[in-house]
Amino acid sequence: MTRILVLTNMYPPHHLGGYELSCRDVMDRLAARGHHVAVLTTTLRLPDVEDPPGERARGIARDLAFYWRDHVLQNPSIRRRVAIERHNQRALRETIDAVKPEVVSAWNMGAMSLGLLATVLQRDLPLVLNVCDEWPVYGPTVDPWTRMLLSRPQLVRSVARAIGLPAAPPDLGERATFLFVSDMIRHRVEERSAWRPKVLSVVYSGIDRTDFPASNASMDRPEWGWRVLCAGRIDERKGTHLAIEALAGLPAEATLEIIGRGDDAYLTRLRSIAEDKGLGNRVRFDSAPRAELRTRYTAADVALFIPTWEEPFGLVPVEAMACGTPVVATGAGGSSEFLRDGVNCLLVPRGDAAAAAAAVRRLAENAALRATLITGGFKTAEALDVEVLVDVLEAWHVAAAERFSRGRPPDRPKLTEMDG
Repeated sequence: MTRILVLTNMYPPHHLGGYELSCRDVMDRLAARGHHVAVLTTTLRLPDVEDPPGERARGIARDLAFYWRDHVLQNPSIRRRVAIERHNQRALRETIDAVKPEVVSAWNMGAMSLGLLATVLQRDLPLVLNVCDEWPVYGPTVDPWTRMLLSRPQLVRSVARAIGLPAAPPDLGERATFLFVSDMIRHRVEERSAWRPKVLSVVYSGIDRTDFPASNASMDRPEWGWRVLCAGRIDERKGTHLAIEALAGLPAEATLEIIGRGDDAYLTRLRSIAEDKGLGNRVRFDSAPRAELRTRYTAADVALFIPTWEEPFGLVPVEAMACGTPVVATGAGGSSEFLRDGVNCLLVPRGDAAAAAAAVRRLAENAALRATLITGGFKTAEALDVEVLVDVLEAWHVAAAERFSRGRPPDRPKLTEMDG
């Protein structure tokens, strides 16, 4: 079995989105398969969430300083940056010495010390990057230490000698293995980052079928009641404000449930939008652990997934599909690789609340269409199972630990093959 050290900026239960949950889903299953998994993450804590008892004894250390707090990127003084980098490097060295990993698995490195990756490679450890958003593009600009050094390349070597810290991120394209969540993210990183991956694959994401067991029993849904659901991270890019605007275009009996955690300032704005539109008594805000989301999805008549940006992948529509809930989505970004208009969802243009409302009305009027989307959604949810993701990532991490002495694992088939 393989000894794996995980580096990531958030780790459940202190998390905000699907990136972190996917990391835990995979690592829990790899540990259950006999691999030794240790996690080194940041000190980020959610205010109303406790650390699980005994997690440090289970190899989860929340020791790294983070250049992000309360949804705001931090820009500390140079003296403070040096202290943060020294602290993080010490934490990594001590963890490596204790864990003795055969491979390091880096997940979300946004607002993290990218110099940690340099140290991993200096130790001659195989490095696998699980890239579920564009952090290889934006990461160097939101790591204040790296940003400062990249803007002053003439200081790189002297800084490294003077304070004993990595002065710039290594050429990850040459030395790391890149596993992308979608073709869209692969293209973005290849086109926009400083690194040109030599060893890469697209692995796609997947839902935990323990929490979302796709079943034909979900076909037996209650009569349409204009119950609209919008789940996921509270972030303006997710388009939650558009869901409220769409509600304004639906009958007076329509309600909207918004479930998620995230940016408090945006949440306050959402409440104001609802009140300003006279929808305050028709919009409910809540948060729930993933284990409780199935009940929320099955109680809804339709799930909205209408982000304003190009989503790297998008697990919310897959969760809804597994629960037999019809989906209205934009299909932008990585989600376009599995969302099919009229097959497993209804697609609407980005930023168009009126189109989203019209799609909901169309579903309300057409039970046969709802049944078609539910059937197509089950097929999609079955294909995007986290167990398949774990199989793929296990093969790649083991191969990397063995330095690909037995060759590289096969690439995962394209999602378009699901349409056959």
